[in-house]
Amino acid sequence: MTAPSPEAWLYMLLQTARELELPWLDLIVDQAEMGARWQSRVGALYPPRMLLQDTPHAEAADEGPVLVRLDANQPQTRLLKLLRQWQGQPRVLALFSGWDYDQLAERLTLCMQASWDKGLQQGVLRFHDPRLFAAVVDALDEPRRQLLLEPAVQWHWLDRDGHARMLDATALQSLPPLEWVHDTLTLEQPHIDALACWHLAETWRQNHLLVPQLYGLDSEEELVRRLAQAHQAADKAKLWSEAERIPVVERMLRENA
Repeated sequence: MTAPSPEAWLYMLLQTARELELPWLDLIVDQAEMGARWQSRVGALYPPRMLLQDTPHAEAADEGPVLVRLDANQPQTRLLKLLRQWQGQPRVLALFSGWDYDQLAERLTLCMQASWDKGLQQGVLRFHDPRLFAAVVDALDEPRRQLLLEPAVQWHWLDRDGHARMLDATALQSLPPLEWVHDTLTLEQPHIDALACWHLAETWRQNHLLVPQLYGLDSEEELVRRLAQAHQAADKAKLWSEAERIPVVERMLRENA
């Protein structure tokens, strides 16, 4: 699999919009550490929406995810310049949605507000991070997965290796609209445990300076997937300290490498 250039990925996204007969393309852009100047350069159809604004996490809105809707019938040369600038950074999640812009923003904002422990704990569910999107989807059960995915027919992102990935949510479009009575995405302990292992995998990779080549692997995605599985196995075995986990992690990283 070859990683597409920014030009090739944008062409694919615009072509997909035409195939789906959608006049627009929606992007969630993480503007952490880059400010909001890019918003005026992208030529959005509607004012960009900071998805954490007017939430309990509003203090992070300026550094958080922003929804933009773009005209899919235009070449989007300004967007291309931004994609080139952001190449290699986990900033963009693309989606193809027929929903009203405000309704889409409201649903995405709801899904970013996670709560657990009977509402006593709250946090931001960073599903918009392309490194985490697939892991979040896998961690959720069917109702919560529908809550997140039903606004869009397809979701697109570039993975850790720069490869184009797509999740097809067409099957959800035939289901009755989900009746969700909460104002947050409520999580149960199994969801928390699964997501924690992915977070720990990423932290472990960074702290231990791990690269795929150390284990005969050729993919960052495979490295992090194995790390997450190793931490799940360590949790199951009740190995909580780093010293106890190291042998499990090393074994699973080297298995079938």
